[in-house]
Amino acid sequence: MDRKRLLFVDDESMVLKGLQRSLRSMRKEWEMDFVSSGREALDLMQTRPFDVVISDMRMPEMDGAQLLASVKKDHPQVVRIILSGQLDREMTLKSVRLAHQHLSKPCDAVVLKEALAKTFALNRILSHTGLKKVVAQIDALPSMPTICMEVMEEVRAKEASIQKVADIIARDLGMAAKILQMVNSAFFGLCRRVTDIRDAVMLLGLDAIQSLVLSVNVFASFNRDKLGFFDFEGLWAHSLATGGYAKQIMQAAGQPRDVVNAAFMAGMLHDVGKLILAVTFGEAYKDLIQAAGENAPLEWEREKEVFGASHAEIGAYLMGLWGLETTLLAAIAFHHDPGQSEVGAFGPVAAVHLANLFERENGKVTGTTGCDVDYLKTIGVHRQIDDWRQRCADLQGEVE
Repeated sequence: MDRKRLLFVDDESMVLKGLQRSLRSMRKEWEMDFVSSGREALDLMQTRPFDVVISDMRMPEMDGAQLLASVKKDHPQVVRIILSGQLDREMTLKSVRLAHQHLSKPCDAVVLKEALAKTFALNRILSHTGLKKVVAQIDALPSMPTICMEVMEEVRAKEASIQKVADIIARDLGMAAKILQMVNSAFFGLCRRVTDIRDAVMLLGLDAIQSLVLSVNVFASFNRDKLGFFDFEGLWAHSLATGGYAKQIMQAAGQPRDVVNAAFMAGMLHDVGKLILAVTFGEAYKDLIQAAGENAPLEWEREKEVFGASHAEIGAYLMGLWGLETTLLAAIAFHHDPGQSEVGAFGPVAAVHLANLFERENGKVTGTTGCDVDYLKTIGVHRQIDDWRQRCADLQGEVE
């Protein structure tokens, strides 16, 4: 197994020494370098490749934001993580588009190891050479948008506040309006119309709201002006419906709330890789879409032939860089071919696979095939397919 190469940057020698001590147990798996300035880091990156750069925010001469801007420009394939304290809040928000992930400083060794382990798990889930080829051609992957980062930070706090989450969302009127529009759709089955963000947060719960915020922000982070040929609204509608269907399937199966929310989020984000392909490959992707027409199964298979990887794998890679859980990544990466996921039990992988197919059926997309019945038999849920299909069709009728 290849050892991962990590570069830690902090101008405080005691911090670097502390990191070295806390990560000593990982020396067999990770090759680590520790430097005290941004300039030293950039010089070192010219001499050897790195997989991840973890930088402090506040440093003299070249701060963390300036360092990551240079890394993003000259080494776009490197994962960028910023460490910042509460006093660095304003600077952190300014650097939000430069870092793939933000971690609080001082950073607990366990939290850091978990974040890095999730990042490296991408290579185990998405080890295709073709994927790396595609990613290498992407000038710069989008970073997690500001509002989303703040919401996720608050949700993950030990004493998360519904009011604080609502206040964060309310700062962006467009975001608030979109959240309320989604919450009031039949996909959530609420008994009354919701007109206040705080009520929405209370009724749905923090996990569900986090899913909605992330989904809205993902779509908003791409420049529509560059995607004139791309059916942006169509993709949004399909994604919302797929998330709603995945949630319905999981609820029908009696799954716990956190797993239901995970399936909803994965359904919302399962096609985000299409946006990356559209931005990155432009005319070539436009030609591919037009050639596939309404035959969705052929489209993702053709993506692999033309670009070396499909939108499913590329979308999962981006979400992995943003620190999403491995369960969600598998559901996104394998929503067309769940049998390749090595997930041997019913969960978000199967739910999103079926939800995607059911939505296209309800949308009257012709030629919809590709249900992995063998996989569904393996995990023991093939007999429920017709029941779940009907539940989703009924839900679609309520939406219309």
